[in-house]
Amino acid sequence: MATMAEIRTQYPQYADIPDVKLADALHQKFYSDIPKPEFYAKIGLGAQAQIPGAEGVIAAQPAPMTLQDRLMGVVETPAIIAGGLGRMVATPLARMYGEAVGGQGTPQGKAAGESAANWAAQQFYQPRTQTGPEIVEGAGKMMESLPPVLSGPGAAISALAPAAINQLRPVAQRIVAPVQNVLAKAMTKSEPDMVGMGAAETQAALLRQERAQRLGIPLTKGEQTKDLATQQFEAETAKNYPAGAGAPLLQAKETQKSAILNKFEQMSQETGAEYADPSAYKKVGSIVDKALVDEYDKKYQAMKSKYALADNAGETLQEVPYTGITEYISKQSPTVRAKLAPILDSVAEQIALNDPEKKGTMSVRALEDIYQDIGKNTQPGTPNAVHSKAMKSLIDQTTEGAGGDLYRDARMARKQLAKDFEDSSRVASLLGTKAGYADRKVALADVFDHIVLDGSMEEMQTVGKVLKRAGPQGQQAWAEIQGQTIQHLKDQITKNASGQLSFPKLNTAINALDREDKLTYLFGKTGRDQLIDLRDSIQDALVKQPGAVNYSNTSSALIRSLDQLSKLQIPLAGKLADVAKTKAMEKQVAESLNFNALTPKGKSTNALAP
Repeated sequence: MATMAEIRTQYPQYADIPDVKLADALHQKFYSDIPKPEFYAKIGLGAQAQIPGAEGVIAAQPAPMTLQDRLMGVVETPAIIAGGLGRMVATPLARMYGEAVGGQGTPQGKAAGESAANWAAQQFYQPRTQTGPEIVEGAGKMMESLPPVLSGPGAAISALAPAAINQLRPVAQRIVAPVQNVLAKAMTKSEPDMVGMGAAETQAALLRQERAQRLGIPLTKGEQTKDLATQQFEAETAKNYPAGAGAPLLQAKETQKSAILNKFEQMSQETGAEYADPSAYKKVGSIVDKALVDEYDKKYQAMKSKYALADNAGETLQEVPYTGITEYISKQSPTVRAKLAPILDSVAEQIALNDPEKKGTMSVRALEDIYQDIGKNTQPGTPNAVHSKAMKSLIDQTTEGAGGDLYRDARMARKQLAKDFEDSSRVASLLGTKAGYADRKVALADVFDHIVLDGSMEEMQTVGKVLKRAGPQGQQAWAEIQGQTIQHLKDQITKNASGQLSFPKLNTAINALDREDKLTYLFGKTGRDQLIDLRDSIQDALVKQPGAVNYSNTSSALIRSLDQLSKLQIPLAGKLADVAKTKAMEKQVAESLNFNALTPKGKSTNALAP
């Protein structure tokens, strides 16, 4: 160890500082593990060690930056910040440095390392280098990841906060106000809270988490609070550290994805559908088709039976005038009758056949046959349909009040059949074939789209009413329509080449159905509200704040501040800085996954927590 005379020779800039003051500064800064009287004796001061008030005086002028100064800057930085992270970095770094000085792998080196580690663990630092404050200046964000209690025998950070902040006053001029606020909060609060959130934001976070928890969808802290900095950290850490600190976040997103898809599956099962899956559209179409065809045939046969009774009773033999029908036909142009609506000439020909003598009257039975032929030969959506509806109405007017009770009963059955299956183009298209072909007008694979997506609310209701009244078979067909609707919504969220869930198409699909109140008709008010809640929770999970997803490959404030440690050219410091960085990131990741806005101070009941 150098004598005071040698120190004076090596550091002439301290010529104006008394020996005792300079010796105290050296002892406090570099040799505090040696008893002060012994240290003074070694440097040749002897009895001056007993001078009252000489202890603890700091040199007025700093020494030139040395390798040891740089090391001290790294060591003191976490201690300035305070808490468990400071000890985590300072103690092993001091130990490694002591071992390197004393002799790596030797008993002397080990002893020197332990001595240095004990010394570092006992310090609460006044900034004494330029390096430490430079790191502190960028470390405001890191404060949020520090442990709340100092790792000593019951020494709470809250007890040390006033002194710590006073010690940092020389540095505070270089730290912006927001960083000072974060530092104070980190050092005085014993538990994490929803920092920086006003009453409205807090209430919104509570509503998001309550809704998501009810649906079984876990959310991270950033997704609950919508805090931009938290979302930036979560997105960037998962992206840049997939095998390290970001791995739990990636796993959490997979857990979240499964929960969302499982919720769709659960809702589909609740409808009672048996075939709701991406490949079941044709199967669902065939189930609906069979239910409609069977119901039509049943109603048609029942109507024929009623007409047979009326025929046998002679009630359909009554003659009635038909001139109103022929007058309507004669008012249409030859082009319309021949090309646009050939059903007009077809009816005129049947009237002529049933009244060859041109009496102007025919039997009720003959008019009923014409009525049924009109229904069979009319294609929905064509000019034929318009004129067919008008002529059927004229036939109803002509036969009104004719015959007896049996005929009126049969006539009522015929009108209901037409209302359910013929007058509704949405139903008639499902039953019909293309003109001149045996092919279906609506392919089985397109039946779901035809009923739910393509038509209006009223048209969907006409199909729904028929199926719901068609007994167990029709009711099951309607359940398949409901289940396939849920599958359709699930398909929208999974239509992404990356394999990740996507919100925009789901949002568009739900809004389209809800706009005409189709969701309420399909699932009732409770089911509709559940789907809206599901959409909103998925939006919370998938849609980030603008700027939260970083595409520039630059680091967040937290990671940049931690990276400053690694950039210092000091032996062994980089590795320990990486450890500190990883630990701080892991702590913030754990907070993101454990946070629950519904519980006091955000304590975890979150399914994302490991």
